[in-house]
Amino acid sequence: MIELTFKAQFDTPSPPFVAKVRVHSGAQSTNPSAQEALAAPAGDGTYRCRAIQGAFSLRVPPGDAIDGDVLLCVPTRKVAHRLFRRASRHNTLLLTERCDQLCLMCSQPPKHSDDDWRFPYFEQALSLCDTGTLVGISGGEPTLYLDSLIDMLSRASEKRPDLRFHILSNAQHFSREKIARVRALHEPTDTTWGIPLYSHRPATHDEIVGKPGAFERLLENIFLLGSVGAKIELRTVITALNMLDLPHLAGFVAKTIPFIGHWAIMGMEPIGYARAQWDRLFFDHSIFSQPLTNALEIAGLKGVPCHLYNVPRCTVPERYRNRCVDSISDWKKKYLPECAGCGERNACSGFFEWYSEKSRWARIAPIASYGGKS
Repeated sequence: MIELTFKAQFDTPSPPFVAKVRVHSGAQSTNPSAQEALAAPAGDGTYRCRAIQGAFSLRVPPGDAIDGDVLLCVPTRKVAHRLFRRASRHNTLLLTERCDQLCLMCSQPPKHSDDDWRFPYFEQALSLCDTGTLVGISGGEPTLYLDSLIDMLSRASEKRPDLRFHILSNAQHFSREKIARVRALHEPTDTTWGIPLYSHRPATHDEIVGKPGAFERLLENIFLLGSVGAKIELRTVITALNMLDLPHLAGFVAKTIPFIGHWAIMGMEPIGYARAQWDRLFFDHSIFSQPLTNALEIAGLKGVPCHLYNVPRCTVPERYRNRCVDSISDWKKKYLPECAGCGERNACSGFFEWYSEKSRWARIAPIASYGGKS
């Protein structure tokens, strides 16, 4: 598992600061520029870093690299958070840990937190990340800070029009009064909203997200987003509570909200609330895939672009493997021993780092052992 937070030792106390790492040999005598940390290898994976805020040291695991990474350094906590990794295509800012829903399978259970302090540092980090970066924004629920979020992204896009944004949101906090601001955000930026919809049945969706009336509010706000031309990626996590609904949901999406750009059907992440309720929530589609494959067929016939996220290729019939996206973030991805001989490993999502025998699909095997067939 790739480390996203390093323990760090700071020579002098200072407020938090953001810096982009530039690794050098140690022989250079140049001073760091503003928002830069010059890092020299000091042996055993340790780097000695110099920033205008002061010097600090951190240790990087073997095989990892930090050149070009953007760090949020918090001296009082003796940590350096990696906000952006140059070597990764999965860079996400955790905007908040607060949320107004309690999804049964939430992988990151919400916390009561004060997150206003993050915004100026995240805005600085956006100005420093590499050209063309796709920036994920997640939580918690980012739109609990909708005005601050829009302000931050609007200012960032003025300086960095090359950046793209993908924002995860439960879509509960838009309104007609604020939709003009959302429209203004979309004009200069390439922004996609990832919005969860778990069933065509209001009661089932509301049960899964733990919030009465959430389904009705969700649809209302999807229409608002659609009215301003926002890009929308619908996201549906597979559980035992909604698996049989998937074909009906495919028809509902095609008929009711056909303007969405993409529908992602997702494997459940075995951590957080999901781990505690795994026996109740897990549905093994590798044994019975018909509701899932029917949903893919209906979506295809109705012209709804649809793919499978967090779903290993060997767990679905061969004809649907091209729908499986390599979607698990690299910092929390692993492969099983069975994957070693698989001919499609490089195109597969793999497994979450916390995947275990308890959360195992029954039919996992290298595709090569099937002769290319399931």
